[in-house]
Amino acid sequence: MTPTGQTIERATRPVPVPPVVAHAQRVLFFGGSFDPPHAAHAALPFAIAEARWPGDRPWVVFVPAARSPHKEHAPTDDRHRIEMLRLALRGGRGRARWWIWTQELEDAALNPGRPSYWADTWAIARRTFTGERAFLIGTDQALSMHRWRRYTEYWRDALVMLRPGGPGPAELRPALRETGDWSEQDLDHWAARLVRTETVPGASTDIRAALADPAQRNARIEGLDPGVQKYILNRGLYTPA
Repeated sequence: MTPTGQTIERATRPVPVPPVVAHAQRVLFFGGSFDPPHAAHAALPFAIAEARWPGDRPWVVFVPAARSPHKEHAPTDDRHRIEMLRLALRGGRGRARWWIWTQELEDAALNPGRPSYWADTWAIARRTFTGERAFLIGTDQALSMHRWRRYTEYWRDALVMLRPGGPGPAELRPALRETGDWSEQDLDHWAARLVRTETVPGASTDIRAALADPAQRNARIEGLDPGVQKYILNRGLYTPA
């Protein structure tokens, strides 16, 4: 499948990016709601970037999502998600080469009521970042990629995390084939983009559930950085219903 173009459908205003990031030789992008960010968010992208490009000192660029067309609930306020992500990343040792790219959030204000599509974000990334680029997704996102808007423009740039206990290469290839949207050559490309990851505790859904439980809210929550939890408690986020 050949990219059909790099149009940008939404109104956009470029967000300034430090030259050291914009012109880095290798950059791995990791998008998500980060609502809230957890230990896996803060650890796995770095491990994968360093495994993919050993010795190249890659950068990891985090892309907080605006309103996703794949999720029904509205995310927590942007400023809180950005600050929680900063706290989570600062809490890890050896994570010096990271940047939070707020392009989707800034553009959302220019496109009220409209969802944010990765096709636009990646087209902007291609214009902004000059080095080799890849973006990180999970197996569930790979399996649904054929339903993403204008996916033919960018799917080849994806790296797919294989999590312990989840689908492996032997299961993923037949599942992708069953969609009917991928040729055998495409499936070979997917196979070359699979990356095994370690086990890191954390799932935003589980953490939100724990925070909404008065019995757990103030206790140590696995996978949630203590600094992030303190920020949440101090600002009354994810309060019990």
